[in-house]
Amino acid sequence: MPKTLINKYQKLITNEKGSAIVLVALAMTVFLGMVSLVTDTGLIFVSKARLVNAVDAAVLAGAQELPHWPDTAAQVAENYATVNGIENPTVEVIDEKRALKVKGERTVNLLFARVLGFNTGIVTHEAVAKVGPIAAADGVVPLGIQEREFEFGVQYTLKVGAGESEHGWFGALALGGPGASTYEKNLTYGYSETISLGDIFNTETGNMSNPTKRAINYRIDGCKHSPYCTVSHFQRDCPRLIKVPIIKLLSGKKVEVVGFGVMLLDDVTGQGNECYVKGKFVQTILPGEISGDEKNFGVWGVKLIQ
Repeated sequence: MPKTLINKYQKLITNEKGSAIVLVALAMTVFLGMVSLVTDTGLIFVSKARLVNAVDAAVLAGAQELPHWPDTAAQVAENYATVNGIENPTVEVIDEKRALKVKGERTVNLLFARVLGFNTGIVTHEAVAKVGPIAAADGVVPLGIQEREFEFGVQYTLKVGAGESEHGWFGALALGGPGASTYEKNLTYGYSETISLGDIFNTETGNMSNPTKRAINYRIDGCKHSPYCTVSHFQRDCPRLIKVPIIKLLSGKKVEVVGFGVMLLDDVTGQGNECYVKGKFVQTILPGEISGDEKNFGVWGVKLIQ
């Protein structure tokens, strides 16, 4: 074989080896890039999900203090965010103290992307929670009180005695059906179904003093908190706190729900026609739907709107 032809084959082989090295290097770069994309994208996704949960929880925790204690709301949200590893949290009370905004970020330490020169990534999330008059609630007791201007901390009579009944109505409602047993169960534990503004219910015409005394005493005896719950300092899970439908009397022994209040039970007095239930309205937050209606009886709901 001529020497020139041999030289050409040697150059060709040498060039092919060089090309193979280049191709392998390019393939490895693409492979590492794909591994980085899959692995580190997963890390970012998980970190983002955890951040969203933490920020949402912080804003909901803080909003529990609105609209009456905006400074406390901001502090609660900031503390909650910091404890849950949110970096650089910003907290702002907005919308005339009716809403709370929390924004935070979290640094993600990348793995394979370091090969490409990216060591960390940043994920961010912003959430807004708003409070408003509650539009629906469950666990409501079957005792209604007629709409009026209520004063918080002032004692009201929720169930009247026979001498003060109006049209034979003592203040009891037939939630889920009539009857003393249904009434007592609902008064003891709260009505299991959700009640909304505008719902219409029948009244209970009977006095039912014994079921009333048993149910109210059960709730009062269940308060084991120390110090004992008062209108200015109470535990939100206290059994003495009852959700009360604010009602408007209709014709035909029916009532319409126009709002919700929360009362702290004081006592149940008397027997038979002298049976009275007394308590004081408090201001608090309840889980549930909120409405745009400005009519409020001290009970607010919290909703995540962003």
